[in-house]
Amino acid sequence: MFTRYFVHCYISSKVGVSGISAYRDSGGIWTICRGITRIDGVSVRRGMTLTAQQCDELNQIESQRAIDWVKRHVKVPLTDPQIAGIASFCPYNIGSGKCVSSTFYRKLNAGDKHGACAEIQRWIFDGGKDCRQTKGQTNGCYGQVERRAQESELTCWGLDE
Repeated sequence: MFTRYFVHCYISSKVGVSGISAYRDSGGIWTICRGITRIDGVSVRRGMTLTAQQCDELNQIESQRAIDWVKRHVKVPLTDPQIAGIASFCPYNIGSGKCVSSTFYRKLNAGDKHGACAEIQRWIFDGGKDCRQTKGQTNGCYGQVERRAQESELTCWGLDE
């Protein structure tokens, strides 16, 4: 229960736009609530609206799905903060398909958590655009740079103690 609450709170605090009306994310994907792109298998589309309660319910479902994915696919022991960092990064933000073929995933499951943490911070491009170059820009993607740093920090939580 704590892990789900931790992940839900972390993801909710890090996704910049919390819309009850569909919006295009920085990659041009129709999105609603805190990063949801599909509801019951149907893509979010322009004009879609939900209540705040519906968004909260969907956000909790997506948080739990992300946790479950991490627990099924990561083969090394993890703390709750590490689960939160990984769940936010990989499946929630980059998607499970991109994750399983990544160097991050290979290093993590090989037990190289420090190497995996460093790999997270390399995922700062959106649509070919280097998000480091968009700081201060309207509709830029600089938030991804900050989010990757935070996800990396959570994933490495306690490794140097």
